[in-house]
Amino acid sequence: MCIANQSDSIDEELVCIDSLLHHLKENLGYLDVLVEREQNDPPDFWVTVSGQKFAAEVTSIVNDQAYIGLCENLESAVFDASKSNNYLNGKYALIFARRPDIAKRGSKRWKTVVSTATEFVATTQHLSSSDEHLIHEDDDGKLSIKKISNIGATIGRFGPMIFKWEGEAEAELLYLIQEAILKKRSSLQKGKVQNQCSGIILLFYDAYGFCDISDVHRLLQESSGYEWFHSVFWAASFTDRPNNLSPDTPGRVGAFLHSKNPEWCRSKR
Repeated sequence: MCIANQSDSIDEELVCIDSLLHHLKENLGYLDVLVEREQNDPPDFWVTVSGQKFAAEVTSIVNDQAYIGLCENLESAVFDASKSNNYLNGKYALIFARRPDIAKRGSKRWKTVVSTATEFVATTQHLSSSDEHLIHEDDDGKLSIKKISNIGATIGRFGPMIFKWEGEAEAELLYLIQEAILKKRSSLQKGKVQNQCSGIILLFYDAYGFCDISDVHRLLQESSGYEWFHSVFWAASFTDRPNNLSPDTPGRVGAFLHSKNPEWCRSKR
């Protein structure tokens, strides 16, 4: 089954549900898996596994640590593209003013940002320095690039200004998980979705794909209310595999953090 995606932006729900289906089929060995998108959510999807119908609800998790990781990935992508094309001559800086929206890795907008920055490096490679060049701007901030000097061959990063101790970052993630559990449960109960199926699967979408799944599993155990769901699934990092439900968007790997079916929490393959 293929669900087309007509937008340039990533459909997080489709990426997340595709990750779930891939895990059920390829890692757990369930071949009879069907998915249907619900137009009047909740839930977001209906998933049938070996004849058993489940509701599937997707929620996105975005934390500051993940945003920093995405900025670092962008820096690396521009460096790699500039280096591989022999454009990199001198020291450059990607400048994050406040917190601009950075496109998801693998999306068309991400590739456009990398391409724009790389083209700037190419056109300024013989200059000793340059003025700041705007790449992207929105209501939350702006992203620019500037050549600092003609010494060396590096691309650095100024900003974004977000500082958190490790314990603070974990506390933030725990708060986001707990809030999502409570809000989704309330919405699903109001719609009496639990009466229409064998159980509800809560799918977390790690927006930037940087959270360590072992840390997330531990933090889920510290939250409350997750046992109400039949299963909790985490769509984690991006992968090179194709997205079967939405070919224009990237695929992801994932794993169950909790399930009333013990078989779902361990891989058969």
